[in-house]
Amino acid sequence: MAPRVAFLGTPAVAVPALRALAESTRVDAVFCNPDKPAGRGRALAAPPVKEAALELGLQIHQPLRWKDPASRDQWDALHIDLAVVVAYGHILPSWMLDSLKLGAWNLHFSLLPRWRGAAPVNHAIFAGDAETGVALMRITPGLDEGPVLALSRRPIRMADEAEGLLTALAEDAGALLKAHLPSLLEGSARPTPQVGEPTYASKLSKEMARLDATAPAHTLHRQVRALHPWPGSELPVEGAVLKVIEVGRLKPSADAPGTLRWDKHGAWLACGDEQALELIRLQRPGKPVQPALQALQVFGSKGVLGWNQK
Repeated sequence: MAPRVAFLGTPAVAVPALRALAESTRVDAVFCNPDKPAGRGRALAAPPVKEAALELGLQIHQPLRWKDPASRDQWDALHIDLAVVVAYGHILPSWMLDSLKLGAWNLHFSLLPRWRGAAPVNHAIFAGDAETGVALMRITPGLDEGPVLALSRRPIRMADEAEGLLTALAEDAGALLKAHLPSLLEGSARPTPQVGEPTYASKLSKEMARLDATAPAHTLHRQVRALHPWPGSELPVEGAVLKVIEVGRLKPSADAPGTLRWDKHGAWLACGDEQALELIRLQRPGKPVQPALQALQVFGSKGVLGWNQK
């Protein structure tokens, strides 16, 4: 009898792995978070994994929490042997892990043990890592501490921002799962313990958004890319707060840190290491995202502003 397989995931980054799994074997159940209100009308919207599962004709379950006895009963009735998990958003209870003859396997978006936790791609960019990737690991009770079966690596380029890089890694995750699924289904997978000092990727917060122009230019460059699209990066200008959406080149600068200078050749923010950071796209409060020079027209066609000038 073929193993019974479940997929657990919620956001769009989990969809490529779900599709890869469904192309390779029968998926007996899909678990994702419940529908949530979205948009101005606050109508209930299905998470991306649910939409993909409906398209694939798969059985869908959306328990609110695993502590509820009804949720456990629902799981037990399915007799699942193997679970594949991608960005599900819940810690799996020990009773669930114990119930799986072939284990629960997570596709985590980092090169474990570096960046265990909630936002590994953002932290990898922010820290200036040269590469990131996807780890196929067996889930254990500790936070992303399980043994790793395989890694897929991807360089982090200066143009990479978090959302785009995560989208690419999601496709890598699907390919990695396909490559190793036979051993998971056969029960022959032999993961190895993680080696090295772990680092931890905390949840993102709005407090991380404020740019400090006394920091080096390359630090701010990474911050903008790491925090796009949420919580974003904010620059105080003339009593308002500009959101910095996209940055470009670095160049030498003799201006004091925080000086914002722009003309027809571009917009630049002087930083704390005698370099300036090119601002490509900005967003003023209540306005759409605009090219930086267009957004700065409110202050004149060209000009110089000091840091947090009132």
